[in-house]
Amino acid sequence: MRPKAIALDMDGTLLNEENEVAKNLVTLLQHLQQKEEIRVFIASGRTKQEIQDVLPAGLIPDGIVSANGMGSYIENNTLEEYTLNPELVQSTIEDARDKGIYYEAHPLHGERFALKEDQAYFKKMLDTNKPESLMENELHSRKEAVNQLIHWTSEPRYDGNVKIYFFSMSIHEIESWKENLQQKTSEYQFSTSSSSMHNVEIMKHGISKATGVSSLLKEYGFSPSELMAIGDGENDLPMLELAGHSVAMKNAEGLVKSAVDEVTDHSYKEEGLFLFLKEYFNIK
Repeated sequence: MRPKAIALDMDGTLLNEENEVAKNLVTLLQHLQQKEEIRVFIASGRTKQEIQDVLPAGLIPDGIVSANGMGSYIENNTLEEYTLNPELVQSTIEDARDKGIYYEAHPLHGERFALKEDQAYFKKMLDTNKPESLMENELHSRKEAVNQLIHWTSEPRYDGNVKIYFFSMSIHEIESWKENLQQKTSEYQFSTSSSSMHNVEIMKHGISKATGVSSLLKEYGFSPSELMAIGDGENDLPMLELAGHSVAMKNAEGLVKSAVDEVTDHSYKEEGLFLFLKEYFNIK
């Protein structure tokens, strides 16, 4: 069935290694929207502000799902918006600091933040040798965050946050941290999700990209069977399971590839999304 809507992950899917949307991909997506009358949704682990910061002016999505479902929007209309328990935010940040885990707190409004005294440690961490398992775009994002985007503060606000992002250069370390977070679920109701082997994020219990995309589909009067979803990470799985046709990027984790209908022939480094959509919709 020809889809009426396409939900696209960003990092490792829509964005290239420089965290940009290539011009030819922008033109192709515009064609799908204007000529093929297909709705294009962005579904990302990024906050709404992070999404808007990297989308080029010519690409106007028909819907946005931010922070793994913590927000869903159509143009200037808010369909759903959630924030995290302030006690959970404070507790997890304090634990992360004790264990030397990189963290960023992302409020619903305003700049992401971290404690000022952790800035030097974060920079030192990112200057170590890059492991092969770490994608270039994620390392690029972390360095950009530390050098330009994080508001370094001595007076953090734990209320009004939509996402806490945790990261490590070590897969073993982040897996251990995930186990630590899991132990907190008996005290606080929340879910976790990862977009790569090197990170994990926390969100409101029961919220995912799938719940956000479902809200968009409802607004447009589409069923999940009329949706194509494309992604590469563990946090994309609920959305991929929801879609009538699911696609994993060539660079996706094995778990994701095993759960979809097809896999692209090329990775996000090789214009994988552009080439897949061009062939799938027979665009000359």
